[in-house]
Amino acid sequence: MSAHGGLFGGSVLSGLVIAGSFSFSAMAEPPNFASNPSIGWRAYSAIFMPPASGPGPVQQDPAHPYITNDEFRVTGKQPTQRVGDLSNPILQPWAREVIRKRNELVLAGKLVPSPHASCWPVGVTLFLLSSMTQPMYIVQGRQEVALILTAGNDVRHIHLADKHSANLKSSWYGNSVGHYEGDALLVDTIGLNDRTPMDGFGTPHTTRLHVTERFHLIDDGKALEANVRVEDPGAFTTPWNAIQRFRPYDEAARKVPVERLIQLATGTIEGPLPEEICAENPHSFFEGVPSLPVPQAAVPDF
Repeated sequence: MSAHGGLFGGSVLSGLVIAGSFSFSAMAEPPNFASNPSIGWRAYSAIFMPPASGPGPVQQDPAHPYITNDEFRVTGKQPTQRVGDLSNPILQPWAREVIRKRNELVLAGKLVPSPHASCWPVGVTLFLLSSMTQPMYIVQGRQEVALILTAGNDVRHIHLADKHSANLKSSWYGNSVGHYEGDALLVDTIGLNDRTPMDGFGTPHTTRLHVTERFHLIDDGKALEANVRVEDPGAFTTPWNAIQRFRPYDEAARKVPVERLIQLATGTIEGPLPEEICAENPHSFFEGVPSLPVPQAAVPDF
């Protein structure tokens, strides 16, 4: 979903990102991530792809293969839960221990629901892994780019600005500023709280988390790629990189029988971007499994 003119007002800014700051130059027409309002993007995988070389994200423990609910709908294989590979050298000891404890629960046969199961925001990086059965839409305005995740209606606001807010307050999605550079949208995010996992393995982070992303079309516009760089000296031994790719959601849906996509959104009577309310709920959806508490503000935001 895209509208370069008319949405949000203002003008598109561009520049070169260097250490979180921007310098400006003239630019051509920015890339269009949705040729019509029906274009949503479906993630290739619920786990980040590693970079070609260098430190990368936590991966599935090879001793415990991961089978998604989406794969179950297509193949009938029994779904499994994620088990993180504790050998990844990016993890500081305390962060490795967090994942180890979650692994123990999974391997003991206990269900460990995702934040979305309790209507919690998922945070910047897990956001990129969550558009599986339901798509992510990109709305491009002249002052802002909005990423909308229809599974739970999480929304990320990327401000097309030259610098971060002067009065920065930590929040679920932090403060994201971005600019177009060539055929890509570059995004810089800081000001995140420490209440969201980095991924489906429960990888933690601290409030020192700094995430940069590069969104660009590949394969002649048939796919969208996000190149992610993560820096957090409070949780990781080194900065690391990851990749996520998306395919057009309606194209993916056409290849799978609709009865196997229980939560299919495209083509419904509501239209391409249906409203899905996730109410704050203190009760668990799963018998015998505790839910996350309803998020509460301990101090005023302003």
